[in-house]
Amino acid sequence: MSVDINVKPYNNKQLLLFPASIGDYLPEDDLTHVVDEAVEEIDLRPYHRKISPVGNPSYHPALMIKIWFYGYATKTYSSRKIEEKLHKDVSFIYLAGMQKPDFKAISEFRRKNLSELRNSFIDILQICHRLGLTKLGEISIDSKVIKANASISRTYGRKKLAREREEIESAIQEYLEKANQTDIEENKKYGNDGRDNELPQDIRSKSERIKKMRRIREELKEIDGYLKNRTSINLTDKDAGVQKDKSRKVAGYRSEVAVDSKQQIIIGNSVTSKSVDTQELVPMTDQVIENIKKLKPTEAKKNAKKEKIRILADSGYSSGENLAELGKRGIIDPYIPDMRYQGKERGRKTDEGYEFHSSKFIYLRKKNYCVCPEGKRLNFVKRLRHHNKKYLLYKSFNCKSCKHFQNCANGRRSKYIWVSTDRHFVDRMRQKLSKEEAKKIYRIRKITVEPVLGNLSHNLGFREFLLRGLEKVKVEYSLMCTAHNILKIAKFLKGQHISLKNCLSMSELLAVSNTS
Repeated sequence: MSVDINVKPYNNKQLLLFPASIGDYLPEDDLTHVVDEAVEEIDLRPYHRKISPVGNPSYHPALMIKIWFYGYATKTYSSRKIEEKLHKDVSFIYLAGMQKPDFKAISEFRRKNLSELRNSFIDILQICHRLGLTKLGEISIDSKVIKANASISRTYGRKKLAREREEIESAIQEYLEKANQTDIEENKKYGNDGRDNELPQDIRSKSERIKKMRRIREELKEIDGYLKNRTSINLTDKDAGVQKDKSRKVAGYRSEVAVDSKQQIIIGNSVTSKSVDTQELVPMTDQVIENIKKLKPTEAKKNAKKEKIRILADSGYSSGENLAELGKRGIIDPYIPDMRYQGKERGRKTDEGYEFHSSKFIYLRKKNYCVCPEGKRLNFVKRLRHHNKKYLLYKSFNCKSCKHFQNCANGRRSKYIWVSTDRHFVDRMRQKLSKEEAKKIYRIRKITVEPVLGNLSHNLGFREFLLRGLEKVKVEYSLMCTAHNILKIAKFLKGQHISLKNCLSMSELLAVSNTS
């Protein structure tokens, strides 16, 4: 007997004669629609060229790109998890058109299209630019350590290798001596014709341990070969470097981003195994210049006066060589404090002897000598080369009468300093950043790039790479940066209450009307 209750009719087994589009089950401003329409704007010809004309048909590249982009934008980074979502999640089901590639096909697509997926970052960046989300006048560069898919315990340097080789050789020798002594005792007990299976289990297990230790010894020999041209090597991911992340050391990479100041759109990205950022400034700047050239300019931009691009980076990127190299680009206006002057100025003002740090000495390039804080002169001695960098050595010969001699010379017979041949570029930057207007511009960096790195690691939860090898992690990070930009597009469209397709059409019409 049924009881009448005040509820809406419900039957989840009812068949639909005219099924609705799956996309209709999602809100109009849902991220899924943004990903769907954004990928429709991507040039798929590079992907098509890799599809074999024979054999079973491949899944459409657009399908694969959509589920990867949406996966990274929703913290779904694993091909196995994406496969699971294709069976349960309406957004994934819609983007895949109800097709269900398995995790091997999904993973294989990413592996086979590494360069194509990195290039698709530019296609999404192009959409950001067409929507007016980029200014391209002020670009901030910064980095963050991301753990590799490897343990630091598997990282070997020469000291650790020598220590473990000594330990393993000692252990092998010890076990061999024990095994030999055991053989003598067992021969007395069982006779010379005793079979192995008559020996106690613990003796046979020792033999297995020796075999295992010998395998480790061969592995250590292999490590020695890797270390001929490197200071350290991680056996799990041979491209990963030793990175200092706050108070701990990890096997990982430094992820680099270049971010536009207008809406925090990522303009460029890269990954390095190096433990410092200094060598990454010029490559990242060149990538920014190249990516800006690829963006489709509006007619107004074509006719406008060519303005310089401001590059803002922290002291970790500073060096005289870098500033000299950026000066050759012609269109770059850098704002980069040097580590010794700006960084230590904040943290070491009260340190004993810091007032006599080399950064406090006045370098007179044209006259070719330096002047210390007490007014004494340091004369040029000779040119030096250290770590492929050129330096000038300046030395004072009348310091002993100075009341600060002990602190300044730090126990040496006389005070001397090394000056980079590009030191004058650093001095110019100090003078530039001492002005209030330059300080105001530099402060933009902190509110531009640091929130982006925080979004990637905290909001999107990307703290560790799943892939191994430098080229693969570069693609993985590029996908993360692409996801960040897609989320920025989605946020903008939600505020405008318009679809991406319609917004792009309106932007093009507006551009045409402005030039007519």
